[in-house]
Amino acid sequence: MILIAYIKLTFHLCKGFWIVLWTFHQVSDSHKKKYVQNWCEQLLDIFQVRLEVFGGTIDGQFPALVVCNHISWLDIHVLNAYLPLRFVAKKEVSTWPIFGVMAKKIRTIFIDRQTKGDSRNITNTIVEAFKEGDQICIFPEGTSSDGTKVLPFHSSLFQSVINTQVPCIPVAISYQSDKTKKISTAPAFVGEMSLLQSIHSTLRESPLVVRLDIGESLVGMSDRKVLSDKAREVILLLRMENNGAPK
Repeated sequence: MILIAYIKLTFHLCKGFWIVLWTFHQVSDSHKKKYVQNWCEQLLDIFQVRLEVFGGTIDGQFPALVVCNHISWLDIHVLNAYLPLRFVAKKEVSTWPIFGVMAKKIRTIFIDRQTKGDSRNITNTIVEAFKEGDQICIFPEGTSSDGTKVLPFHSSLFQSVINTQVPCIPVAISYQSDKTKKISTAPAFVGEMSLLQSIHSTLRESPLVVRLDIGESLVGMSDRKVLSDKAREVILLLRMENNGAPK
């Protein structure tokens, strides 16, 4: 079964590569988003990952900063299956085979955490994106966890919300075994793990359920650290209330 999944994944990656290279420049932004959403939905099907969404909604018609805890390379595709977003990702993602090219084509904003002052430049880029009506998603932990906890948040990119007063929407993501309904660490992409290792681990443990719990929008705050702490608090509460995940 895993071999069949790898064959399907290979063809699907080639399909996505073809779409972003040869189709994107011919269609409108709304059609691009539909292509992205459909492709991500199909990717989840290949991995036998069922998406469940609870709580509020994210309005794709208005700018917002979506804030999510980070577990896996799959997180971006999960969120895009729900609603196509623009993401802030680590610079290294741009060098990944196929995925890196696709990330560039869907206007991912790449951040170099090793370069002093890059967060300020990225904040300015996010502010400009808000002016275009974009919904931007960040993973403020700055790295991924194994899914059993939420790491401390970095507050720097929350300044984009302080500067513009667009809504900040906390989203909790968690992966569960479809059989046991317990938290699964299989999709985690942590430490020195390679992308291929994470892919294999996810396929081996499928079927899985990925749960998105969308919190209420945070508005009217004037301090980025306070906003960052509040967003993390909401995500922790969502995880504990809805799937029993520990802090």
